[in-house]
Amino acid sequence: MIKRTIAVALAFCCIVLTSGCWDAIELNRRAVVSGIGIDHAPGEEGLLMVTFQVIIADEISGKTGRGATPTSVYYGKGHTISEAIRNASRQVPRLTSTAHTRLIVISESIARKGIAEIMDFLDRDSDIRLSSDVVIAKENLTAEEVTASLTPIGKIMAYSLSEKVEFASSQLGENYPMAIDDIMRDLLIPGGGPVINGLEVFGDVSGLGKKSNLESVRSSLIVIGAPAIFKGDKLVDWLSPNESRGMVWMKNKMKKTSLVLQPDQEIGSMGMDVIRSKTDLKAKLDDPLHPVIQVGVKLQLSVRDVNTPIDLKQPEVLHMIEAKANEEIVRDLQAVVQKAQLAKSDIFGFGGVIERQSPAVWKKIEGQWEDLFPQIKVEYNVDSVIRNTQLRDRSYKFHQR
Repeated sequence: MIKRTIAVALAFCCIVLTSGCWDAIELNRRAVVSGIGIDHAPGEEGLLMVTFQVIIADEISGKTGRGATPTSVYYGKGHTISEAIRNASRQVPRLTSTAHTRLIVISESIARKGIAEIMDFLDRDSDIRLSSDVVIAKENLTAEEVTASLTPIGKIMAYSLSEKVEFASSQLGENYPMAIDDIMRDLLIPGGGPVINGLEVFGDVSGLGKKSNLESVRSSLIVIGAPAIFKGDKLVDWLSPNESRGMVWMKNKMKKTSLVLQPDQEIGSMGMDVIRSKTDLKAKLDDPLHPVIQVGVKLQLSVRDVNTPIDLKQPEVLHMIEAKANEEIVRDLQAVVQKAQLAKSDIFGFGGVIERQSPAVWKKIEGQWEDLFPQIKVEYNVDSVIRNTQLRDRSYKFHQR
């Protein structure tokens, strides 16, 4: 009898625990947000305008579509992001659901004043995923214009832009994905700050949100631009293409990129593809108050374009090309280090390199790091190896000389 009573009690407890989700909300009562844009509210000092790109499921499925745009835009204003989201409920006939947000767009004007409050909300919110990408809309573009734009490839702009960042990282080598959790870690770097990808417009800004933009061969597009560097939580400068590539190399994020070289005493140029790359950072601490950062880059190259009559069958020629590639990469690395030192922002985490190698040394200089970083010496050692010349060695021009 006692065993039966216990079994009934356990069964009752299991029934109670598996009774369902008490706060569940059906999909047809949710407005699924794919992208969020954050601007200053026009003409209203101290207020934020938060824009939501909401997916229209009927248009995405294609079965019950009415020929409308695949996304719609709603916005709310408030002193904080959470207040703006609440105010947006006046416009959206469903519960705003941010669990599937892939992209957070922050305007440059906000980024220059500081993103600490925004990042705190994004990191604290239980719905927004920490893997969501964060980008900065450059000065001539607002976050609202980005979230309201339509794209000819991919129905949802936020997802399309997130994929652009990924493919630009794997092919061009001047950007890499920067998610919420990455930025939170970079904000904690002593004397440093995050690096966040920028967005630019290609074409007419006014055409971005029009359906006719999808029907044009030459559409207005949002493109991935050079990244911004931050000092703490404030945007301080933008990187050039060469500085961006140097930054990706320094961060050991390089997957692929192209190098254009001009061999010595030859007419024409050569195009090389970087097919593998690895970067190591070390600290030389002979003088604790004057540490030296050693940057080592090892990479493999593939010859892609040869517009010169040089003989690629000769080992000394290949060594000369490798030396030219080393010089090109060192210039990129030097350029981005100089930019970071001028901004007084340790975006590379040099302080962390010193701390990992010698906690005792770091304890001595931690309080002076703000002053030491702009003067720190950096040594570069780049080792390139040409692995292949594709399906041909000597070029057509070699036989014509």
